[in-house]
Amino acid sequence: MKNTPNSIITSLTSDLAEPYLIVDMEFSSNTVRLTNLPYNITVSGNTYVSDGGLTKLAPPQLTAIADREVYRIELVDYSNEYQSYFDSGAIGTAVTVRLGIEGNTSDFDIVYKGRIDGATIETNPGENSKNALIECSSPFGALDRTTERLTDSATQKNINITDTCFDNIYNNTDETSLRWGKKP
Repeated sequence: MKNTPNSIITSLTSDLAEPYLIVDMEFSSNTVRLTNLPYNITVSGNTYVSDGGLTKLAPPQLTAIADREVYRIELVDYSNEYQSYFDSGAIGTAVTVRLGIEGNTSDFDIVYKGRIDGATIETNPGENSKNALIECSSPFGALDRTTERLTDSATQKNINITDTCFDNIYNNTDETSLRWGKKP
């Protein structure tokens, strides 16, 4: 269930609401923080840059069928900053997009949280533009994926170091025979 803060709901229903978006992309070498506001903003000690190239956020379109629409982010990339992130392996990078109301930097509504599925650079010499196009996974994007889960102590310790449920799994592996049915 989605828990939108009451301050955002109240602001959005008023006539004076000025919503904005902040984006976190957690690349392996650096976390990129951007905003669509015309000025930089600081949230929880992190600065979100206004001229980091953010030009378009395109959320998935609502449809009546369960499809794999993607969340698209478009960034201007004249300095090749995003190209270097893409070259170092951007696929799988965590992305979070949050909605805020101008004047309030403490309450946010997460409008998207997922991972980068594809990243390309699009150059158009006729328009003198160079854009980084990022496609993020849709909520249905991972339905056909499988993950391996080993049932041994070491794997469980990676998930929770205090969990001991698999510590004795290989003990007492001798053959056991149980009598079943009536007594002989």
